[in-house]
Amino acid sequence: MLFNSVQFALFLIFVLLFYYGLPRKFQGATLLTASLIFYTLWTPAYLILLLAEIGINYALLRAMVRSKRPGLYLVAATLFTLGLLGYFKYTAMLLETLLPSLAANFGWGFQIPEILLPLGISFYSFQLLGLSIDAYRGQLDEVPSLSRYALFVCFFPQLIAGPILRGSEFLPQLERGGEPTWDRSRRGLWLIATGIGKKVILADFLLAPFVDQVFLESAPASSNFHWVALYSFAFQIYFDFSGYTDMARGIALLLGFELPMNFLEPYLSRNPSEFWRRWHKTLSRWLADYVYIPLGGNRRGRSRTYSNLALTMLLGGLWHGANWTFVIWGGLHGLLLILHRLVRPRGITRAEPLAWRDAPKVFFFFNLVCLLWVFFRAPDLEFALRYFERLFTFSNPLAWPHIQIAVVGLCIGLHLAERSLRVHAPAIRNRLGQYWWGGMAEGAVLGALIGLALMVGGVGGDFIYFQF
Repeated sequence: MLFNSVQFALFLIFVLLFYYGLPRKFQGATLLTASLIFYTLWTPAYLILLLAEIGINYALLRAMVRSKRPGLYLVAATLFTLGLLGYFKYTAMLLETLLPSLAANFGWGFQIPEILLPLGISFYSFQLLGLSIDAYRGQLDEVPSLSRYALFVCFFPQLIAGPILRGSEFLPQLERGGEPTWDRSRRGLWLIATGIGKKVILADFLLAPFVDQVFLESAPASSNFHWVALYSFAFQIYFDFSGYTDMARGIALLLGFELPMNFLEPYLSRNPSEFWRRWHKTLSRWLADYVYIPLGGNRRGRSRTYSNLALTMLLGGLWHGANWTFVIWGGLHGLLLILHRLVRPRGITRAEPLAWRDAPKVFFFFNLVCLLWVFFRAPDLEFALRYFERLFTFSNPLAWPHIQIAVVGLCIGLHLAERSLRVHAPAIRNRLGQYWWGGMAEGAVLGALIGLALMVGGVGGDFIYFQF
C-alpha cells in the first residue's frame, strides 16, 4: 500500500480508530500488529525474514549486554544483518561483475538467479545495526522488551524508506507511549497533505513523465531536452523522497510520535558538506556516526581524513543500489567533500546563515549535484556516459520544452518558499487558531491540496526510494 493510495487511507483510518479507541496499555500492541499487517500486504513471504532478523538481532543484543566479551556478539549481529542485506541486494551485481571473467578464463557460466529485494531492508538493517552498536558503546540505557524492540524496527510510517531512527530518540517515546495533542495532529495533517502534493502533483504528474521520456534509449538527441530533464529529475527525486518523509512524519504525529526531519532545503546548499547535512539527514548521520568516525574521522591527519571520506561516501553510494553507477555517484560526492576540505578557509566549522551573497555558490553547487544525479538515474554506466555526451553536444538549439521549463521554474520557486514556510509555519498556525474561521480555512486548503492530487494523479506511482 502506497501512502498516496486510497487503500492506505482506509488502513490508516482503521488503525487510528483502534489506536484511540482501545485502552492506552493496548496501544503498543495495536501499532505493532498494524505494522506487521502493513508489511505483510507488500510481500507476505518476506515477513518471515523481517521477524527472523528482529528475533536473532534481539537475542544477540540481550546476550551482548550480559556478556564480558560483547564485541563477539556485535560482530555476529553485524555479519548476520549485513550478510542478509548483501545476499538479497548485491548477489546479482557481484555475479554480473564476475561471470564474464570466469567464463573467459575457466569456461564457467550459469544464469544469474532472480532475487526479489525485500522492501525496506536497507533502512531497517541500518536501524538494527545502529541500535546494536549503541548498546556496545554503552549508549543504550536498558534493553527494551521484545515487543518494543520489534516496534522500534518496524514502526509502519517509517519502515519502508525511513527516516532511519536512533534508539535514543525513539525508544523513550515508545516507552512513554504515543502522546497525541491537537498541535501535533494539525502539524501531522499539514505534513501529510504537503507530502501528497509533493509526491503526486509535482513528482508524479509534472516531472516524472518528461524525465522518463528523455531517459529512454529512444529519447530525442537535443541537448536542450537533456538539460531540462536533468533539472526535472533533480526535483522529481527530491519531491518524491521528501514527500514520503513528510507523510511518514505526519502519520507519526497523528499517533503522538515525533520523527526527525530528513530534508532541509538541500538545493540551497553552498558546498558538499552542507548538502549532506540537508539531504537525507538521517542517513548522513548514520554514516558519520557508524562509519566515518569509527574509521578515525578527521582525527588522524589529512590523508586519513580524505580516505575516510572517500570510503564512507563509496559505501553510502553502494547502499543506494546494487549498480556500479551508485558507487560512482557516491565516490564523486566523496571527491567533492575532499576538494571542499582542501579549499575551505580554516576555522569554519559550521554553516553561516544563508545570504544573498551566497547565491553564486548555491547556483554552482546545485548544478554540480544535478550533473551527478545522471549516475543515480541511469540504468548503467554506458547510458550515463551517453547522456553526458548528449548534454554537451548542444544540438538543435531552437528546440526547447517550454512547458517543462516552466515546471522546473515552479519547482525552484516552491523549494525557495519551503524555507520561509518552515520558519513561519508555527506562527501562521497560531494566528489562524485565534479566529473562528481559522480551522475552516485550514481544512479548505488541505482538502483542496489533496483533492487536486487525486484529480491530476490518481493514486500516483511507487516512491523512488522503495527500490533501495
